[in-house]
Amino acid sequence: MALFNDGPISDTADLQRYENAILNIASAESIDLGTKLMLAQQDLGNELLLFLFRTSSVRDYSLGFRRWREVKDVVVTGPLRQWHVHRTLALVYRDAYNNQLNDRYQGKWTEYENLTKASKATYFQIGVGLVADPVPKAATPILSSVAGTAAGGAFYVAVTWVNALGQEGAPSDFVPLVTTNGQQLVVTVGMTPQNVTSWNVYVGTSLAMLNLQNQDPLGTSSNWTMSSGLNPGAPLPGGQQPTWFVVDHRVIERG
Repeated sequence: MALFNDGPISDTADLQRYENAILNIASAESIDLGTKLMLAQQDLGNELLLFLFRTSSVRDYSLGFRRWREVKDVVVTGPLRQWHVHRTLALVYRDAYNNQLNDRYQGKWTEYENLTKASKATYFQIGVGLVADPVPKAATPILSSVAGTAAGGAFYVAVTWVNALGQEGAPSDFVPLVTTNGQQLVVTVGMTPQNVTSWNVYVGTSLAMLNLQNQDPLGTSSNWTMSSGLNPGAPLPGGQQPTWFVVDHRVIERG
């Protein structure tokens, strides 16, 4: 699972699952859906931080731990994504109504405001998933090639960062590279966060199937070179799973 700060929680495809015509409405009313998705995520971030302040221990609060970490350790779960979609649609229909004072838009605005309240309550009842050592989404890798004996081809590459516990963060964005016969693909990562101790590389000939290529995690100062064909390793992971859940003033351990 991705972390809250890894990027957008939801996208326009998620909005369309609730409202098939949302792209047409946004276009007709000159509403930027990307901006609304961002604003909704900021709203959720503030509410999450207030919730975590209230549920933090006195020691954590006095040391400023939560103020320092903010929501960097929050895992994006299904209920959190649903809350975000509802909040975004409420913002969209609020703007649409204020543009036209159309009762149809007002009804949708009210509907999604109510759904936002309900999904928020459900989310906090299920629990805010947290990780002890958050690993951010990996930065885009650097691709190159060197002379060798490998067969050429079109490759897609993504990498993940790994912490000292062996936990992988969310994969980087995909990067394509085409090589010719006699060239070997080389993958390098740039600067990594302090808690990242190694990284993994996933390569495939289609975006639908990228597999782990290194047998052991690679050091942050090492690169990876494809020496022959692709290995049928583990599939691309989705990121860290919650270590625990915070529910109101109770903590439910995972396991």
